[in-house]
Amino acid sequence: MKIKDVRTARLSIPLNPPLADSTHRLDRIDWILIGVVTDSGLAGHSCMLSFDYGPELLKGIVDYELKKVVIGMDPLLIGKVWEACWNQVEYIGQTGVAAWGISAIDICLWDILGKSLGSPVYKLLGACRESVPVYGSGGWLSYSVDQLLDEVTSYVKRGFKAVKIKVGSQNRSKDIARVKAVRDAIGGEVRLMVDANQSWSPHEAIAFSRAILDYDIAWLEEPISKDDVEGYARVASGTSIPIASGEREYSIRAFRELLERGTISIVQPDALRFGGISGCVKLIHLAEAYNAHVAPHFYKEIDIHLVTSARNGIFIEYFPWLDDLLVNPLKVESGMALAPSDPGMGLEFKPEAIREYKVG
Repeated sequence: MKIKDVRTARLSIPLNPPLADSTHRLDRIDWILIGVVTDSGLAGHSCMLSFDYGPELLKGIVDYELKKVVIGMDPLLIGKVWEACWNQVEYIGQTGVAAWGISAIDICLWDILGKSLGSPVYKLLGACRESVPVYGSGGWLSYSVDQLLDEVTSYVKRGFKAVKIKVGSQNRSKDIARVKAVRDAIGGEVRLMVDANQSWSPHEAIAFSRAILDYDIAWLEEPISKDDVEGYARVASGTSIPIASGEREYSIRAFRELLERGTISIVQPDALRFGGISGCVKLIHLAEAYNAHVAPHFYKEIDIHLVTSARNGIFIEYFPWLDDLLVNPLKVESGMALAPSDPGMGLEFKPEAIREYKVG
């Protein structure tokens, strides 16, 4: 079997009203769809989320740099294809946009492997369970308190046992009040996480963590700049709340330094930044060596395969944004995501969704 073609498409879906966290305003969702087609007729699929941040760049790294490398290669030699892509972008840099393209192709290849063997990918990775807990994500700073409480209580009514909200506004008292309001609304049995999106200094992060200790916070996510390893060490030593981070990291060496310094308890790889399935599997094993938990960032349809095969996997993140676009959306029942039974990854988009939202 050989790779015959690599196809991409861009979908753009307006967000009305827009959403905002401490560092970004989001006006629309852009999806970059990637399909790797083989001469046997099998095709593998993946996607990238961009929120209008360089969608044409993400699409272009596949179209103009990686496609020419992988055509003619055996899609079942996943590591060989991965390395060929990695070597191709050495001169321009192997992180950033280039890493997204490598990751997207890697996920397509795992999809092809699963389909060729008639197995969902999670079983190929050494599954240890068939369902994993999800947490309801969102809690945007652009929400009013009423909107915030409507969202988190809707998750709880659906059986979710954990929710996450945004913090990191310029008004710390307002953030604290929102945390208290959510804890009061969801009760003491539902886990509550907070995400600052790198908005604070170490001093501010420590002060905030101490101010919310009474609200039983499961983790504090991205409190400071991802590049401030020394700052992360200060925050971790200054609070009893577990620290989670990693969604914007591109290398296993960055995670190794964070883990060696004892700065994070929960690693949060983004599969589209971190080398796809192949990269994330390596990180899961590294995290286990440091007794760290894994709760990947955003891509629940991809992460279900990783976390069901990880003894140290604790959660996947739930957003509903892909549910109406996929032929077979991920099933969530009583706060648990169910591993798919169909072969491959489960990332086929509905043709009508592609027609409706395709750009260009």
